[in-house]
Amino acid sequence: MKIIIVGGGIAGLSTFLHLRKHFPHDSGHDITVYESHRPRSKTSSSSSQYHPNQSVDLDALAESTAIVGGGLGIAPNGMRVLRDLDLDLHDRVIAQGFPAEKFIFKGANGWTLGTQSTSDKAVRAETEAEEVCVASSRHGLWQTLRLYVVEKYGGDVIKHRRVLKVRPNYTRNPQPLQVQLLDEQGTEKVEFADLVIGADGVKSVVQESLFGYDERYKPVYSGQSGVGGFHSTTIPSIVADSKAMVFEFGGNGFFGYSSGGPISEKQLMWWSTFETSSLLDIRDVDPRDIKYALIERHKHWKDPIVQDTIINADVESIYPTWIMPELPNWGEKGVVLVGDAAHALDPTTGQGASQALEDSQTLALLLAEVFDIERHGSVHTKWAINQAIEMYYKIRSPRVKKIVERGKKLARSKASVGIVKEYFMYLFLWMLMKFPTFGKTMIGDTNQELYCWSAKEHIREALRTSQYFAEPWPGVSEVSPRLT
Repeated sequence: MKIIIVGGGIAGLSTFLHLRKHFPHDSGHDITVYESHRPRSKTSSSSSQYHPNQSVDLDALAESTAIVGGGLGIAPNGMRVLRDLDLDLHDRVIAQGFPAEKFIFKGANGWTLGTQSTSDKAVRAETEAEEVCVASSRHGLWQTLRLYVVEKYGGDVIKHRRVLKVRPNYTRNPQPLQVQLLDEQGTEKVEFADLVIGADGVKSVVQESLFGYDERYKPVYSGQSGVGGFHSTTIPSIVADSKAMVFEFGGNGFFGYSSGGPISEKQLMWWSTFETSSLLDIRDVDPRDIKYALIERHKHWKDPIVQDTIINADVESIYPTWIMPELPNWGEKGVVLVGDAAHALDPTTGQGASQALEDSQTLALLLAEVFDIERHGSVHTKWAINQAIEMYYKIRSPRVKKIVERGKKLARSKASVGIVKEYFMYLFLWMLMKFPTFGKTMIGDTNQELYCWSAKEHIREALRTSQYFAEPWPGVSEVSPRLT
């Protein structure tokens, strides 16, 4: 089986690693990652993805998964996927990041509204290792995954090619899919594949191969962009001593900060939002305008850390927030989507990276199961791939849909509101933190839902109810060892 992964970002690299875990080199399966751009971003302010005084095209920032500035949080469920993938890789991700054991919520008026543990210990079995949220630069997580891929499988598995189109193959080549691409010299070439995995973000070329140019399934710019950067400074005690990420809410916006890596690196990671709905052209946004708007928005906020950051830090990263319509499927006929290509999540969910990791784990496990000759006998490649894609969507889409809906509610807290709504928001957040039962009544047991989801459990159930895979061959264990 020949597999092409389009997109060399977090979703694409994670998918490659999961597939190689279950389809090693000697299995005869060929797996290659194609990425359109060479990475050009680092975490430090001295080497941001563009010069602080240079205008940027917000639309273009969605075209490559290799533009990897800014920060993120890997939730406990995402860290557990990494642990299952490889303990060494899991530990490397922690080492380059900042394990945040709690979230601290504050108001723009200086009030501390409450704290929340990020640990999954309370909802996991006593025998299971504890996971917490790991704050990381996007570049740090991506670089850790990429270095691990290169160390273990060699650099030639990642090729810098721009995929132009994926379409059915009507030539005599036995692979059913034809991938049209450009190499770095601009020469057009054609590759063939049995399976094409679109990990190429919200402006996915692979998604176009599934739905064409149907406007119903195109991402729509929300009018807001996430902005942020890394401020070279001593990490404040509220972060370092409390091992925390800080989230602040006000009547006119939102601001957050944490360490972007080990405390010793003195890189304060910060993030906020910038409303661009009034801009005439999102292709020409000046970061200086964004910084001025941030200063104006937050100049009356009481937290001195916020004040120091907006005055002294550059806007290094801009992330347009796209609203992704719900897709009728995530793949068919040998083409499948993972990560943002399937479901762009609002940053307020804190689940973007973690859901991409869950996607890659689920898809790889399903493919490994349907191609397990010892359990199910020999299968036709095209048929088996499509069975895996169908089960993948049925397993993953309900999970993601719930998180999307929760994200829409949380996103409203970033919008500008009047003084009465602002203080009502403070009261609501305080009650959520102070009275856990109230929180569970209002929004459900989100930690249980987020942190205890298991791809392996859902795959076992999908196989059990499958018309084709419910009964393994005689003499084979009822449950696959890879699903235990």
